[in-house]
Amino acid sequence: MKSVEEKKKEIEKSLYSFLKERSENVSERYLFNETHSITYQQAADISEALAIRLHAFGINKGDPVAVRATRSIDTVMLFFALQIIGAVAVMTDAHIGVRDAIRMSGTNIVPAFYITNENAFMDISASGNWVLKNKKFLTVCPVTFDVPEHHDDSAAKALAEQTSVNDPSLVIFTSGSTGNSKAVTLCQRNVIANSVDGSDMFGESHSDTNVLVLPLHHIFGIALVVCALISGHDVYIPQKTDPQYVLRAIDKYKISIIYGVPTYVLSLCEFCDGLNGFSPRFVLIAGGPSTPEQAHEIERKLHTRVIPVYGMSEYVGISTCSYDDDSDTRCRGVGAFYPLNEGFILDDNGKETDIGKEGEICVRGPVMMLGYYGNEEETRKAIDSEGRLHTGDLGYVDARGILHITGRKKDIIIRGGENLSAGKIEKALMSVGGVLHGAVVAKKDSVYGEVPVAAVVLRRGARLNEKELKNALSEKLLPIEIPEKIIFLSEFPLKSTGKADKAAISALFDGENVK
Repeated sequence: MKSVEEKKKEIEKSLYSFLKERSENVSERYLFNETHSITYQQAADISEALAIRLHAFGINKGDPVAVRATRSIDTVMLFFALQIIGAVAVMTDAHIGVRDAIRMSGTNIVPAFYITNENAFMDISASGNWVLKNKKFLTVCPVTFDVPEHHDDSAAKALAEQTSVNDPSLVIFTSGSTGNSKAVTLCQRNVIANSVDGSDMFGESHSDTNVLVLPLHHIFGIALVVCALISGHDVYIPQKTDPQYVLRAIDKYKISIIYGVPTYVLSLCEFCDGLNGFSPRFVLIAGGPSTPEQAHEIERKLHTRVIPVYGMSEYVGISTCSYDDDSDTRCRGVGAFYPLNEGFILDDNGKETDIGKEGEICVRGPVMMLGYYGNEEETRKAIDSEGRLHTGDLGYVDARGILHITGRKKDIIIRGGENLSAGKIEKALMSVGGVLHGAVVAKKDSVYGEVPVAAVVLRRGARLNEKELKNALSEKLLPIEIPEKIIFLSEFPLKSTGKADKAAISALFDGENVK
């Protein structure tokens, strides 16, 4: 593994530098799908030609450029091209039009340009038919990915030399699962530092193949693409992400790494009783709660190792387990703080807590965002005077240095003056046999102010009613923590990132009598 000093030097290199290095020393493909593949050399050539072309049509350093982030090779090339120019890639959800995505974000971003193919396709994995539009959403030109026969990279190098790894380069919208969405501004150094810090801990190498089932408008998807670049391995971008399709692809394409949110990875397990063919080397899970029992189930059914990691849009990678940690260590927490980071567990007075005592998780290091786009007030609330990001998550560090997440500060239900953790109740729900997913929200109550209510998704073939589930929870929770009402769903309403949409779940209880 690299030393901390070696990592500190490496994170000062740009994405373009890494891309050029890989094009010279890695002959394998970088990105591929069922019908098309490109090598690292081709990726470098395409992104260079694309950067030169986009710059000629008016995109300059610092310009915010909204991109309809379809889950495709095209989107990755657009992202790299904008990084070469030094523009700010504003990655938007491909489920809706790019201009609508910006408007619905509620932020004050005014893109200088838009790059979209929505007029031809609304498929969230669509490639081709890209156009560049100006501020008024009028078409400037088609966007092509061809490389001139006599390709000269000198113009692209000149553009890249004007860009610092500390300049704003990426805007990601938070999922807003427990509040309003925010526009997070990141620099190249942020995403590079996360990958440099983690890739050697997972043993990622040229021989690995990852599968991109994550959206590219979310930081987890961007992190996967960049980590592959740093490690020099390839990425399969499937046409479809339904579990059965991806399970078949694991064997067909020898997928050795899976990054995913727990809800998605558990859905893979629902459709297999153990893989009969090729098994992934490891599965990296983040972006939502999971229990040790679920992590062990993933290991058993996919014949793999589970590596829980913890990060967020504002701080790409906070903590992780190592590939070499034992199963119990890996499945019971989210690992130790990354080597380049400083982690703190602070009480309500801003003082560090003792080992094993809960507090707010705070972090400081090169992975931290530049701030919230155009919102200095929210940035000041998130980053304190000592340069620490307050995550809003609650947790504790055990005697081995492993971080455990216990809930969200904003995900607290106040019942008759008692603070109840929705996260704790959710973990208890998901530890009950037969329960696949659980989500807990607050319901207004005339007597107690708020009470917890829950929605659950059962495993295929499971039979469980509300009374039986409450009885099971009575062995795991205090009486006041047991949800007053539990409803059963065939599937959760999800955010485009794969997280449970708690606002939609809460709406299911509107008008419900919870007594």
